Amino acid sequence: MSERAERLLREAVHELAGNPHQSPDLVATALVQGRRMRRRRQAVAAAAAAVAVGAIAAPYVWLRPGPEPPPLPIGAVPTATASPAPSPNRSDGWRDGPVALPGGALVLSVASSVRNEPTWVYDPTRRHFVSIPAEYTGVRAAPHGMVAAVRHSGRPAEVGLYQIRTGDVRWFPTGNKVLATEWSSDGGRLLITLLDERTGAYSIGLLTATEGPLQRYQVKAFPLTCGTACRFSWLPSGKEVTLDGPDPGTTPSTVAGLTLRGLQLFSADDGIPTRTLGVEGEVAGVSAWSPDGSLVVVAGGAPGLPGGAPTPRAPVRTDRAGGDAPTRAGTTPPARLVHVETGKVLREMPTAQVSWIGRDRLLYLDDKVRPGRLTAILVDTKGTEIERTELPAGLTGDDEIVVAAS
Repeated sequence: MSERAERLLREAVHELAGNPHQSPDLVATALVQGRRMRRRRQAVAAAAAAVAVGAIAAPYVWLRPGPEPPPLPIGAVPTATASPAPSPNRSDGWRDGPVALPGGALVLSVASSVRNEPTWVYDPTRRHFVSIPAEYTGVRAAPHGMVAAVRHSGRPAEVGLYQIRTGDVRWFPTGNKVLATEWSSDGGRLLITLLDERTGAYSIGLLTATEGPLQRYQVKAFPLTCGTACRFSWLPSGKEVTLDGPDPGTTPSTVAGLTLRGLQLFSADDGIPTRTLGVEGEVAGVSAWSPDGSLVVVAGGAPGLPGGAPTPRAPVRTDRAGGDAPTRAGTTPPARLVHVETGKVLREMPTAQVSWIGRDRLLYLDDKVRPGRLTAILVDTKGTEIERTELPAGLTGDDEIVVAAS
């Protein structure tokens, strides 16, 4: 007999000994009683073990995540987090959504040629256009941002930052007359061309998109040679600015008797001249430069080039950073794609109002493909057409249309 069985038998005999009504077969009765006591203790132990296991396992059951959804097919995007790709609105209701263009570009703003009409600026968070009142002129929306630079006829020496979401305007005094404004490619800084009408001196104004005060640096060069308008424009690096060079077809007498050719570059941080590029012509804005700064599209015919005679102007412009457009009057000489280091003309372009889409794609707007409608055309640096998209009917060649590259 095992030690455990012997112990149970003794306990049973001891329990029966205290009972006055004993069975004659004490040994058999003791064995039965011992089995009952063993079964009772086993049941109690099993119940206690079950309670202990339940107490330990319960928190893990409560905290265990629900069944995971089946995996998505390769390349699929969850519909709950995916943003629908913008597509052009083909009707006059283009203001209700984005106007998408080839290469992933978007229409950033539209200024009507009709007087006392608002400027429409695209709000990327709400995915529709909002109007900026007509009292604000020279509206330049920052790419990738929620602010626009504005001017006002009653504030000739101030620049305002207009909050697209709220309509609030914060004005910054410049000290001189504001001639033009242009955002950097990333939308972080605003370049302002300033003129001291008393002395004729030009200054570079810089303003961040989120705060002031405005910084001003007088250009350390005089006199300056300009094209149709003296205004500064960003280079892609954001460290230098350029001044429009005179049209190559002009004579020295039309440019203050000076024979200087090419683009003059200045440091954006102090206005000191840095270098001169052997590129002749006018640059429409920072959007005319390739992202690495090696190529640029300029307006102006060069003597001896095929087709050097003026061609009908392109009625609209594209611009990544909201620069001021050249004069709209008369005709614009043909545009040219130029290699910056060598000054070599690679090919003629239908317009100088272009936006670079990546390192080797250029986007421009054309009003001759279909009369009465604008067509956005994407080409490579060799002039080969890649894609085209027709703009909504509500956008016309008389509007000033600014394009933002993605």
